[in-house]
Amino acid sequence: NREPPSLQVYDTSLTAQGIPANRGLAAADICREASGLEMVDTGDGLRAAVSCFRDGEVYLVDVRAGAEVEAIVTVGRGPYALAVSALRRKLYVSNFLEDTIAVVDVAPDSPQRNQVVLKIGVPR
Repeated sequence: NREPPSLQVYDTSLTAQGIPANRGLAAADICREASGLEMVDTGDGLRAAVSCFRDGEVYLVDVRAGAEVEAIVTVGRGPYALAVSALRRKLYVSNFLEDTIAVVDVAPDSPQRNQVVLKIGVPR
């Protein structure tokens, strides 16, 4: 949602009649001008990763726990597209305004969890 800026979690499982339930479960306050969303399997459950273009951040939201914001990670200027490596437990974020890619560690047992562990490219 843009007004107010929030991430909404819905139950889309099929009812006995075969129709999606579309029942609201939870909502989390997020940044203004969210530009991307990607679901991340961290190894200990799903998180929604939301890129925040204006703020240079990615919000990681635990969708199982009532849409609780687990972390806000500063990744660079103009984060836009997101990609996930489930095997490596990494989140890749393209920073449009500085021509870089930030690599965020999302592994549950990592001491660097929810932190940028590598920046690919030279910020302009």
